[in-house]
Amino acid sequence: MNIRCASCSAEIALVRDEEFLVCPFCHSSLYLDRAHAFKTWTLKPAVSATGAVDRLAQELARREIPPVPTTRSEAILAPFWGIRGEAMQETVPAFSPVPALLQGYRLPSADALNFDESQTGAFAVLPCSESSSSKWEGREDISSFTLYQVPFYRLAFGAGAVSYSAWVDAVSGKVYMDQAPPPRSEAISSRFLGILFGLFALFTAVAAFVPGFGWSLLAVFAVAALSYPLVKRAVSGAAP
Repeated sequence: MNIRCASCSAEIALVRDEEFLVCPFCHSSLYLDRAHAFKTWTLKPAVSATGAVDRLAQELARREIPPVPTTRSEAILAPFWGIRGEAMQETVPAFSPVPALLQGYRLPSADALNFDESQTGAFAVLPCSESSSSKWEGREDISSFTLYQVPFYRLAFGAGAVSYSAWVDAVSGKVYMDQAPPPRSEAISSRFLGILFGLFALFTAVAAFVPGFGWSLLAVFAVAALSYPLVKRAVSGAAP
């Protein structure tokens, strides 16, 4: 079976049924279900793999989250449709499944280069998905669409059995994550409340067993003075 390229009108033989194809004559990308030709671009990464780990550490510090080790790093090219109309411009993921942390993602401002899959280097290309691409099918307000291969670093981080994930945009350096360890302030607050209730119970017990208001008051002050170094050490231990 042959089809005709929508860009250069050359006839192309279909070896197998597929939704995306590159014309061997003009190198235009073809989306067969829509009989359209479109350009495929890629954005040049400005952040290295090491830089992505550093960006994640900076984001965790900004959120007051204690440092956690990065356990896995993957360099990937994620496809996104750049959709334009007379009064609209949208970014739609062209792969599936789309992680929740990328909902509402917008293409960063950067120079676009012609995409050549043979020159992707360490970046693995995520395949396009019809289920994701069909979200904008049939919309009359769309006048053009372009496929962009956006470089990301997909990171896994955490300690022990608990693991979290983050995507770092290799163009802008922005970190995307939907779940993360609790902030340091939460750990301090929970420990502080525990210490506070413990001291209250201790002071109540001292006041109950020491006869006389004056003596019980002195005893409470003495216990408070002796407890202060221990309380300070315990609260400091909640912030590694």
